[in-house]
Amino acid sequence: MTLEQLLTIEAIVKEGSFKAAADYLHKSQPSISMAIKKLEEEYQIVLFSRDEYRPSLTADGKVFYQKARLLLREFRELEALAMQMSKGVEPEIRVSIDAVSPVSLVLKFLKNFFTKHPSTKLVLQFEILSGTVERLIDGDVDIAITPKPLVEHTFDMRLMTKTKMISVISTQLIKNEKKITDAFLRNHNQIILADSARRISKVTTGVLEGSKSLTVSDIGFKKELIVQGLGWGGLPYDLIKAELTSKKLSPIKTPLIKDRDIEIYMVRDASKPMGPVLKELWGSIEEDVIG
Repeated sequence: MTLEQLLTIEAIVKEGSFKAAADYLHKSQPSISMAIKKLEEEYQIVLFSRDEYRPSLTADGKVFYQKARLLLREFRELEALAMQMSKGVEPEIRVSIDAVSPVSLVLKFLKNFFTKHPSTKLVLQFEILSGTVERLIDGDVDIAITPKPLVEHTFDMRLMTKTKMISVISTQLIKNEKKITDAFLRNHNQIILADSARRISKVTTGVLEGSKSLTVSDIGFKKELIVQGLGWGGLPYDLIKAELTSKKLSPIKTPLIKDRDIEIYMVRDASKPMGPVLKELWGSIEEDVIG
């Protein structure tokens, strides 16, 4: 058994297929398949079922993978500790950003910080709802920029900025309506953004009970569907302020649908050590929010 084989199993589970895992690990698909085959033959177990289009963990595979995840987490923590002890500059810092964050403001902040640290690469992931924090818990990122996490974990959090979620609808879709009501909204698709979590419990927010819905996995696509009059839904103000100004989109306010103020936090796993650049990034968020 090798570390490379464990990383291969993790990549297959997370990416969903042998091909996607090969792309993620920058290897050929045959080499990925061979690594798993050798491990299965070595211990006379079957880790993945190949009966369906996408490989799935067998019962033995699920038990094996849970233990492997713990081992990989320990390895990454040891790797991070060694980096900190060497007092060298981290080669990269990985950040996951929740789609509801005021992205332009957050990216400006990150750009200004990493311009001062050209030797450290910024690696960004954009996730939705619980997916942002899941990447942090799994050790895939060093920092999550997200609303306050709903899951229990050893988090450190610092308030970073604030945003507002506004439910909107195409102005063309309501041009013949005197008033937008909850009953009117239930007759049109509510465009819902799917939680990108793979393992922890998914959440939904701001859903109008009894309404028709259409679920998408990209916030830009959600915005375009709403602009084109194919439904309505909540979007961060930062993303739609131009469309509100030009009146392409109209805000929705009913007894059940209201604007929501959201605090955006910088979050880290308190159990993991920080290198010098990450310490400086963490310390750059003072009590005053950015913006």
